[in-house]
Amino acid sequence: MNTTRNHIKEALGRNLSLSSKLFLKGLFAGFKRLAVGTVTTAPPPEIGDRPRIIVFDERVPSPDRDAGSGRMFMILKTLAEWSHVVFVPFNRPQGIEYERALWKEGIETADAVDYRRLLKHKNVKAAIVSRPSIGKALVRRIRRVNPEVKIVFDMVDTHFIRLEREYQLTGSAITFKQAKRYRKLEQRIGEASDLIWCASVEDKQVMAREVLSTRIEVVPTIHPLHDSGKTFEGRRDLLFVGNFAHRPNNDGIIFFLKEIYPLIRKAISDVNLDIIGDNVSAEISAYHSEQVRVRGYVPDIGPYLRACRVFIAPLRFGAGIKGKVGEAMSFGIPVVTTSIGAEGFGLTDELNAMVADTPEAFAAAVTRLYSDKALWDLLAENSRFHVEKHFTPEVIAHTINNSIREVSGLKPIINAD
Repeated sequence: MNTTRNHIKEALGRNLSLSSKLFLKGLFAGFKRLAVGTVTTAPPPEIGDRPRIIVFDERVPSPDRDAGSGRMFMILKTLAEWSHVVFVPFNRPQGIEYERALWKEGIETADAVDYRRLLKHKNVKAAIVSRPSIGKALVRRIRRVNPEVKIVFDMVDTHFIRLEREYQLTGSAITFKQAKRYRKLEQRIGEASDLIWCASVEDKQVMAREVLSTRIEVVPTIHPLHDSGKTFEGRRDLLFVGNFAHRPNNDGIIFFLKEIYPLIRKAISDVNLDIIGDNVSAEISAYHSEQVRVRGYVPDIGPYLRACRVFIAPLRFGAGIKGKVGEAMSFGIPVVTTSIGAEGFGLTDELNAMVADTPEAFAAAVTRLYSDKALWDLLAENSRFHVEKHFTPEVIAHTINNSIREVSGLKPIINAD
């Protein structure tokens, strides 16, 4: 029996695409949960005949582990204020507490095995497919099951841009092939959808050239404001936060440690660095010392954000918008980042952030900001105000709600303001 099962797994591994494997994995997980009696969908609240929105994603959001999860959680929470949201993950890598957090917001969860039944409900208006892998696996299936359902392709970031930039940096032939494949895939899914959500203006501009007929809106990361914590005098050290399973984060902090941090230490001998994030690589762990504190996954990073003096985001490639930058600014922490890290935020160098790309310029920016109280106070105030004006839930909710309502034939929500 085990031999037969292994042969089937090997055959699937050789002959199926990533999206098909993902789709089957979601189905098998659903069947297994049904078989053992562990289906854990919470009963939805009494919400009458509200419009239904089905949201498909690779995994249950874990906002304390990556910025993409934080963005998805806020999208779900926003939609749940006026619709019956059903979230369908294809993987549940973390504990049940993340699913419970969705239930508390009135969001139902379901298994991929039930996707046909969910899509055939009389009130379903839209299906959101998050990320290209999910889009590839589901867009055609959604059209077959219910042609009336409007499809929203939530790109999270434009994968082919990120991969093209990585190729330009590394020269990797494998990355070049991935970039070409994702360009065709994201273009195809975009053309087959009724609405595209990009995470940045820059991504929207690129996709508008790739997909001419589909409506495109910008839904960036979403950041509630937080208290600012300590003043300049009460803070010290540098902070980096990021999930290191995301290659731009791993590359960025290694770049900083090798080429930038030694320059900073020459100018400020006692400045230390905290590195926080899930999936720490062995290369990063090797830098752990009294000066470089590699802390790995930290459930609550608030205390670090309220105590560090400068937040760094030394990203050399990527796409979309960088949630770590927005989160730091929502706490009123001045940020030093690169042009890539600043994308999507509309930042102005020396007004609401410091933007530098070479090791020497980046080190000089950190050194200056770390030592200049007047500059630090200016950026702290302006960065928090920038988030308040452009990236809070109240601001982004308008785009989320009305873009999906309009494409689904529903009246837009008009703010009282």
